[in-house]
Amino acid sequence: MSEARLIRADHSPAFLAPEGTLKRLPRRPGLSRPPEFFAQFEDRALAYDCFWHADGARILIVGPPPMNLMPAWRAATYAALPSGTRLAPVFHVSLSTMITELSGAPPGTTAVRLTVAEQSFELAVQPNHAADFAGRKVLFTMSKDNDLAWIAEWARWHQRLHGTDAVVLFDNGSSRYGTGEIENTLLGVPGIDKVVVLRWPYAYGMTDPALRVNPFYILFLQVSSMSVALRRFAPAAAGLLNCDIDELVSTPSGTTIYELCERSRQGLVAMRGRFMEAEADAGVAAGQRTHRHYTSYLADPKRAASRPSKWILDPRRPWVRSLAVHPYMHWIERRPWFAKTMPTDVFYRHFRGINTNWKQPRTQARHASPDELVQDAEFARLVIADAF
Repeated sequence: MSEARLIRADHSPAFLAPEGTLKRLPRRPGLSRPPEFFAQFEDRALAYDCFWHADGARILIVGPPPMNLMPAWRAATYAALPSGTRLAPVFHVSLSTMITELSGAPPGTTAVRLTVAEQSFELAVQPNHAADFAGRKVLFTMSKDNDLAWIAEWARWHQRLHGTDAVVLFDNGSSRYGTGEIENTLLGVPGIDKVVVLRWPYAYGMTDPALRVNPFYILFLQVSSMSVALRRFAPAAAGLLNCDIDELVSTPSGTTIYELCERSRQGLVAMRGRFMEAEADAGVAAGQRTHRHYTSYLADPKRAASRPSKWILDPRRPWVRSLAVHPYMHWIERRPWFAKTMPTDVFYRHFRGINTNWKQPRTQARHASPDELVQDAEFARLVIADAF
């Protein structure tokens, strides 16, 4: 366990040779897709990370789902280094990610030699940081090129209003700054006692336009980051909150999202969202705006709704220990029946103006008429009181 506020962490990726014929194919590969789909589709990644399980006895490899590569995975060999001991794999496969569980590594193992279809990879076994984040109230996300002021406000809101004291951030190859600047930004937020920023500079993927059912399956990188956050950093945390930089969680006065999670039946609370419009308050230049400068939403509740659910999880619950449980952006796969609690007075504010427009031009103000907009009185009060 480290007493340092900043946890410096690396990761252990493995990618098939780009010149080889072996590669991952999308679901129903015969369907027509545009060139930009294949430009963003991750067809070569085998692993994004390799690390010790929190029990110190097993090794976990987290990466995309095998799909057509499953025969190669089953025929692969796994050897602990430097001993050369063969390791037995168990595959925990999901639609968008896979955890390979390796047993039998002797003490002193520092790496795993993975041999797949005559290609060999040496994966350093990264440390597990469960002890560093034990009992912590963890907030995590993946981010790319978001303004550092946005990141600071996002962390400050969740610290001051909910008690967040640890942040895990996966940086998806930002070009505006380095990971050190993100670290300094988060360390500059009072009350944030543990910070890890992990470089995660791989293909994000895009919705599969050829499929109507589960077209988001190819978001391998983000879904895999969630398993890494849970299994490597937060398996002993008091709470693990999934929240993007443009989202701020709200609970009834006098409560926090972590307390509600701890008191919930199975340690899982989900919430819907409300879009805050990109109609900025007057007098603030565009480059200086943060969440607090957007205080209105559309009066029409259907248009104001941000429907995808976000969640907070208590990783210490017994059911979460199963490696068949996979967190996704909007749900937890293989959670027990009736595990989810969804209070009507818990929600997240989703800020259209806090966005790099990487997916769609969300920050463009709609110039709605005054009668279409409602000021969020509670949020405005918190802004005026400088409560975050």
